[in-house]
Amino acid sequence: MLDIVGIGALNVDFTATAEKMNKLPADMVKEAMSSFIYGAERLVDKNEIERIMTLLRRDSFRNTLGGSAFNTISAMAALGSGIRIGFSGMAGTTGSKNLSFKGAMDEMSVDNTYLGCCEAESSGLCISINQAGVRSFIHYPGCNSRMADFLRANYEDILQYLVEARMLHVTQFSNHETSVMLEKIIKDARKVNQSLVISCDPGYAWLNNLNIHVEGILRLSDIIFLNEMEFNLLSGERPDLSDLEKAKSVFLKYGRAETKLIVKNETDIKLYSHQDKAATAIGEQTFRIDVISREKISDATAAGDVFAAGFLAALLLNGMDMQPAVELGIKLMRAKLEMAPEELSQELNRIFMEWRSCSN
Repeated sequence: MLDIVGIGALNVDFTATAEKMNKLPADMVKEAMSSFIYGAERLVDKNEIERIMTLLRRDSFRNTLGGSAFNTISAMAALGSGIRIGFSGMAGTTGSKNLSFKGAMDEMSVDNTYLGCCEAESSGLCISINQAGVRSFIHYPGCNSRMADFLRANYEDILQYLVEARMLHVTQFSNHETSVMLEKIIKDARKVNQSLVISCDPGYAWLNNLNIHVEGILRLSDIIFLNEMEFNLLSGERPDLSDLEKAKSVFLKYGRAETKLIVKNETDIKLYSHQDKAATAIGEQTFRIDVISREKISDATAAGDVFAAGFLAALLLNGMDMQPAVELGIKLMRAKLEMAPEELSQELNRIFMEWRSCSN
């Protein structure tokens, strides 16, 4: 039995840090940034990925394995917590013999029994630009678009795989068909295992093109992660409302009695949940973040995913106790922002071991 199964798109991330961007000619950067939505995601074709890579020069980018759910389960695996982790998604070619999603999962001891492999097609490709601590990116889905077919072809087996887990962590895919199949299989899994905890990090692309099936996934979710832009989007783009009023509007549409809404802002984490058993009142808890100056941020890519790793790991180990979960998430997220990628796993493990010793 697995403790958590991640389900999400798999992408090769090409990341340009602020340091590298600052070394490029201003007119070149301006032309490239016209393809991006500041602080959010834009879906493009493969030719646009190639154009931006060529324009900004390939040596300006660091390429790594990525995707929101993959980032979260990778960070969770680095903790050395004993949590049993699985993953389901579609892996294609990466363009590098040193980058393999299956190989990485094997190395991390992440079960990948239901990882679909598409050797004739590219994995998703994502270009991420970090400027002043803000991440903007363009995305080509590649073989992630085949996830719906993979779920259909292996439906009963994958359903049983999910039913036997304690928690699912679900993140966005770009095509409509996959959201249809994901809603169906999550709903069927919950019918069989009513104690199954559903965590969802819907992402900008899902929320910007919201359909009834993504809404269905949100309504099934016990935990919903949003950044500030996504929170505003899901609550109807109402700047006149307070954050608590925005949260109430989200709960009115998507909240269950058990729902926890986690909003990741630059200066704090806000947690919203029902205050009473009758689910009539929404409470707000604020956890302050010791803000890092933007000059000290090494790489903001996947910081929110690393927060989710700490938060979910704490819940799996301690039960649904929110405060220590948020606190561990913030500690890991800070490390992600400050640390060089090659040092991150060791630092996440150190932070977790320290947190666990203090919690016992």
